[in-house]
Amino acid sequence: MEKYHIKLTESEAAILAKIDLRESHRNHDEGHAAYKANAQPILALLQSLSDRSAVPQERLNYWNDPRYHQGRIKASRKGLFERNGCRGADIYTHPHFIGYLRYFLSGADLPDDVITAFEEKVGNPQWVSSSDIVPIGKFARDLTRQYGLDRTDAPEEFFKLCLDMGLSLTTAVSVMRSVKQIR
Repeated sequence: MEKYHIKLTESEAAILAKIDLRESHRNHDEGHAAYKANAQPILALLQSLSDRSAVPQERLNYWNDPRYHQGRIKASRKGLFERNGCRGADIYTHPHFIGYLRYFLSGADLPDDVITAFEEKVGNPQWVSSSDIVPIGKFARDLTRQYGLDRTDAPEEFFKLCLDMGLSLTTAVSVMRSVKQIR
């Protein structure tokens, strides 16, 4: 949904056009060629976005803050790269960073109809209280079923959407856990 996309400058759009944002490729050679071709443009794009503080704070928190990562290992998503020996610019040119870059640029990877329905259910995020969390989580689960969303990806994407909408971290985690309960 365009609403959550970062507005790029002309030069940033030109740089982005050089980046292969696919997370998988037909074979190893194609993937390695994309990795090599992506390195310089990714770093240039991130530098430009950083210079003008274009990435929303919640997306930066998603990347940098361990509280935003609900995995077994208590580290930020960036910290997981570092734990695996990836440091500095190598983190951002690593093929597994592409998914995070896509989130930085576009927000949650959910169909527009799902985002619109979820936003309508939530209403004004400032008015969401703890008593609203269960119905919101159930609605996210229902949307996942109704639209046939991937059950492994949907919880994280709803988590990202909650953050982008301005819901609290606690609410976002609750919605994510609710969607994970799908059988």
